[in-house]
Amino acid sequence: MLKHHVKHMSAVIYVFLFQILYISISVFLPAAFPCTPFQCMVKSNQTTGEQLWCEKQSAGRSLSWLANISDTQFYNCPPGVVLNSTDQTAVFTNKTYNQVSTLLMTNGERAIKRLFSRETHAEFEFFPLLAVFLVYFLCACWSAGTAISSGLVVPMLLIGAIYGRMIGIAMVKMFGVFIGNTLWAWIDPGAMALIGAASFFGGVTRLTMSLTVIMMELTNDIQFLLPIMVAIMVAKWVGDFFTHPMYHALLELKCIPFLASEPIVYNSRKRRLNLELYTAGNVMSSNVVTFDDRENVKNIAEVLLNTTHSGFPVLGKSNKGHQVFVGTITRLELTVLLRHQASFIQPNKPVTCDVTAVEYEQLTIDKLDDPAATEQSLLDYANLPQYTFTKIYLRPYINQSAMTVRSNFSLHRTYIIFRTLGLRHLTVLNPGGEVVGMITRRDLMGFNLEERLDKVQQNIGKFTAVARTFGRLAKRRAGGTSPATSPQGSPLAARSSPAACSYQDGITSDAVVIETPESD
Repeated sequence: MLKHHVKHMSAVIYVFLFQILYISISVFLPAAFPCTPFQCMVKSNQTTGEQLWCEKQSAGRSLSWLANISDTQFYNCPPGVVLNSTDQTAVFTNKTYNQVSTLLMTNGERAIKRLFSRETHAEFEFFPLLAVFLVYFLCACWSAGTAISSGLVVPMLLIGAIYGRMIGIAMVKMFGVFIGNTLWAWIDPGAMALIGAASFFGGVTRLTMSLTVIMMELTNDIQFLLPIMVAIMVAKWVGDFFTHPMYHALLELKCIPFLASEPIVYNSRKRRLNLELYTAGNVMSSNVVTFDDRENVKNIAEVLLNTTHSGFPVLGKSNKGHQVFVGTITRLELTVLLRHQASFIQPNKPVTCDVTAVEYEQLTIDKLDDPAATEQSLLDYANLPQYTFTKIYLRPYINQSAMTVRSNFSLHRTYIIFRTLGLRHLTVLNPGGEVVGMITRRDLMGFNLEERLDKVQQNIGKFTAVARTFGRLAKRRAGGTSPATSPQGSPLAARSSPAACSYQDGITSDAVVIETPESD
């Protein structure tokens, strides 16, 4: 319990330390960059207003500020003044602002709006944006793994908008500033920031259609539909070439078994395997813990205390007296049954499935209300002698509709069935109906499939080498045709018949060779 509290406290302290670090960077980093004066441009001749006075309106000429004066972070820059001329046709300002503090000392939404703003070509320069990009990217990666609900949507949009705006600034440096309804007005850092945000968001999440709709809702400008679509698709293709999406990586980081829509498995030689050539028996977990339909309370308690399995097959006797599979029961359901002693029965007592001691609503709960008391009860059942011969009749409580597959069932179809039906457990039976294995999500994970199927290939390689050696020895003894290639009358031909192995590119359908009866 103390270790649990220490873990939670360390997570909280970690968050506070990160906040202190980010605030310190936001306060002290802007001091490394100088103050920037506001600039203006007259739209008629596209010249920057380096003069002190900028015309507001004169003979069809209108003023456009190259930086958004409102809501700008001045940091430690001189406040300055804004003056209008006596005839109200020109404006003067000597205000300055800090570019880095304008992006860091505000929330993400306002920073994104400033980066998306149009006709503000000179508001941000390349190196201040580069500094903010590096700091914000590293902090966003760091905060994504903290124990707080820190979203990823705004950081992804902001990071993409920053490098998109840097590309826009580079294009302005090469081709100049164009404002108004000109052919080259699309060379705008704000427009490039929008496309950059869409590309980064798409490259991280691999969203396509939905992200395009989101970006169009943000801008309400249909002219950017095609550039946004192209940027998102290129980002997705590049991301898919290197790795899977970030949210998929987070699932792997938290060890959450996520199954892709199609299994893609490679062997040690980097060749993709055809899972139709393998069987469920190649990847199943053996040595399955099973229960009889009349099981001792002591045995159930010991299994629950000593294992972490979440589901167990239940066996019953067939008409011929064999133990066959009759259903499955979960760990939580067994725990609930043990907490209700009314479900206990004495040995050889007749029971009926019509009346159950535990109702369905009591059995199908989400979690235990008192785990500590439950653990103590399990210890009592496992150690006290009076529960040695007490039993529980499990038939009324098991899932009799549980899916099963044969051990020689196709592995690819096993994967599709498991994922499509959303199963937690899949019991594997032999042709006689006996339980020989269990498949869970972890058994079908990519790394587990590669590891187990690689062992299958190694076993096949060993068998092939032995078969070739045996064939050469048989040929020497017979002094004639090799039994390995003899169509009939050869023991080796019977043992390596198509019923036993099916080869395709050196891969067989089963790791175990099934021997067929020798011909008379």
